[in-house]
Amino acid sequence: MKFRTQFDVEVIIRNHMLPAFVSDLNYEIVAVSRGVSPKIFDRTRESLIGVKLPDFISFNEMLKIITWVEQAASENSRCSMSIPCLTVNVESLNLSVDPVADACGNIVGLLFQHSSCGTSASEGLLENVCNNPAKNFENLKSPNTLENEFRLKTALQSAHQGVWDHDFELNTHYLSETWRKMRGISINEEVAYSTEEWLKTIHPNDIEQVFVQLELQRSGQTDVINYKFRQRHANGRWMWILSRGRVVRRDADGFPVRIIGTDTDISDLKAVELERTKLAERLRVAIDAAEMGQWDLVVSTEDAFWDDRSLQIFGVKDGHNERSEASWASFIHPDDRKATVAYNNLCLRERKDIACDYRIITPDGFEKYIRTRGKLVTDPEIGDRYIGVNIDLTVDYRKTIALEDALDRRAYESRHDVLTGLANRRKLDEYIIAQTADPKPFQLAAMHFDINKFKQINNKFGKGAGDFTLKHAAFTLREFLPKKALVARIGGNEFIAVFLLNGVQKRLTDIAGEIIRKFSLPFLYGDVQVKSGISIGISDSNICGHVGNLLRTADLALQHAKKDVRAFYQVYSPYMKDEADKRIRMQDELIDALEHDEIICYYQPQFEAQTMKISGIEALVRWKSQKHGLIMPDQFIHVAEEMGLMSKVDEVVLSRVLVDLDSWSAEGISVPPISVNISAQRLMDPGFGARLREMHIPKGKIVFELLESIFLDVENDAITENLRLFEEIGIDIEIDDFGTGHASILSLLRISPKRLKVDRELVQPIVRSHTRRHLLENIIRIGKMLEIEVVAEGVESLAHVKVLQDLKCDYLQGFALAIPMAASDMRRLLA
Repeated sequence: MKFRTQFDVEVIIRNHMLPAFVSDLNYEIVAVSRGVSPKIFDRTRESLIGVKLPDFISFNEMLKIITWVEQAASENSRCSMSIPCLTVNVESLNLSVDPVADACGNIVGLLFQHSSCGTSASEGLLENVCNNPAKNFENLKSPNTLENEFRLKTALQSAHQGVWDHDFELNTHYLSETWRKMRGISINEEVAYSTEEWLKTIHPNDIEQVFVQLELQRSGQTDVINYKFRQRHANGRWMWILSRGRVVRRDADGFPVRIIGTDTDISDLKAVELERTKLAERLRVAIDAAEMGQWDLVVSTEDAFWDDRSLQIFGVKDGHNERSEASWASFIHPDDRKATVAYNNLCLRERKDIACDYRIITPDGFEKYIRTRGKLVTDPEIGDRYIGVNIDLTVDYRKTIALEDALDRRAYESRHDVLTGLANRRKLDEYIIAQTADPKPFQLAAMHFDINKFKQINNKFGKGAGDFTLKHAAFTLREFLPKKALVARIGGNEFIAVFLLNGVQKRLTDIAGEIIRKFSLPFLYGDVQVKSGISIGISDSNICGHVGNLLRTADLALQHAKKDVRAFYQVYSPYMKDEADKRIRMQDELIDALEHDEIICYYQPQFEAQTMKISGIEALVRWKSQKHGLIMPDQFIHVAEEMGLMSKVDEVVLSRVLVDLDSWSAEGISVPPISVNISAQRLMDPGFGARLREMHIPKGKIVFELLESIFLDVENDAITENLRLFEEIGIDIEIDDFGTGHASILSLLRISPKRLKVDRELVQPIVRSHTRRHLLENIIRIGKMLEIEVVAEGVESLAHVKVLQDLKCDYLQGFALAIPMAASDMRRLLA
């Protein structure tokens, strides 16, 4: 059957002067009588054509009409029925409904007209109804029916439910306006009505469960329709639909042929549901990832529920998730039980959230650290309850303890010397800063210690002996200093002790004297007897004026103690600061002197002992200051050494010597070898040899003087390599100040110097002292035996010359023969 059957509606409707209209079997109006006025439907006759009947007839009445039409068709009945019609301007209008049949007797439409008048009704009565519908219909109202219809229609509209009615047997379909709006489909847009076409609009993931529901209805297991599925909206998005209805008719085989129901857009509800599901899943994953156990406690009964993870955390293996408050308390460590249970009871009484950490003992005897957190919620059925989690902190807690121990050790090590266990410079500084910040600082004393001969001990016996010496010093200082003294090793072989002046029974110098006497005694390192000494600088806050100056003034006193070999301790005096300030000024001026070419050379000739001919020249450094005049080396060399500038001084002297040598040689003057002092710092520089090659030094014209006390018995790769390069370049070696150091015969053989310069301290007494003369004679004999020439320094009289000639000394140098002179004077002497 087509959706709309053609018939001559004008023949049926033309004589109707009261409201009447004809619909086809799709319940769509196809003709309207002239009696229909806008006063009734608020529409023109023309605009009513094509309107669906559910716009004017309630859902329940439409169901009656549909059922009545089916019965009339099956029974070939032509009886009428009466229904109320909802209008705009008339509160109610009862209409009679008559079937319209074609020539073959088939029902092809429906005629709706006023129920009190058929086609033979009085014109006057009909005219009165049309002219005054409100008055004339008042007695025709059915209040209960109209109220029910109003409620149903309002409910459907408020719920945004779309009504649908599918009769697959008659191939008639009804989709309400709300149904279409829900999907964004216009009123004139064609809609696919077959099940196959409808399924194409369903989300692929929902097809399977829809098929399951369809099969239940097809098989007759249920007449109920209850689907949830996603369907494509006209704008392309997916919308969630809740579709509910019933099968209202089946065919002879029991197959559903007519279904009626409603659709509701539940996209918003589904979005909330999905978000809630996501949140729950995130929470579950987070709890699993954090390895938390969940629990639930009803306050009124103290009944608890533990999930499997909580059972695992507490070491419970009975699998019983239902627990009690007393059961939980039985696991708590005895030392933590009383406080933890009391806290928990307080939270329950005052309805506070629970947050506590405690230890438990598992049934297997393991100690664990647990963190419990619980939130109070009110359940309308069972009252107040707590929902919470248990967290096993055992691993983290033990890591934390280990980390805290490590941090404590690190903090201790950062403030203590690893070798001696004494405080270090950092802790000492913190102590002094704290005392300085105190508005009423204590009166403090400070002692600054320096171990004598420490480098020699290291060089001679090795680093192990040096470390043992430091430990011996630490033990000795603890033994003699006040018990509460802060003793610190501040680096190398230096120590500082700070302590309160109050309560010190002995004077500071007495303490220093006892420490010095202890250090003067030799001690054993293995089988080796080691002898050392100690220098001490002493200061106190009364002398220096402020605690902040304490360490500085003790250091100044130590520097003076180290200068005077006869006094191993010195007490700070203000003049020491004046000297220190002078030394600092000299340091600044020395830097300027190196930058402004104020470091110059003087020369002193050396003579052959027997012929008195000039055999060599020693270059001597001088500082020609524009501010202070000529400054001798004993006034500034120690400052250069303290500042680490000796390499720079050596380089300046060597450069000037080479310039003078080239200048004299260019004038045709015969220049003997020139001796230049080389410091230990320079000698141990691995790059020294490479820089010497760049200077293009004439072979055999330069002699390097090396201090005997610096290096001769020390094995050093840089020194060894530089000595080899000296020989390769053609630079001879001369040992200076021989007799004041500790060189062995073996070291002389290893180095093979060209000359030994005997120190003036040995040479000057030979005129009066037979012992010194005999000693010098033996040195000369050793030199000849080793094929090393001997130069005597400090020749200050003709008597010295006579004695040295008799002893067969090779060369002489001293004021009796020539004083140091400027380069211009040396040139004239050579010429």
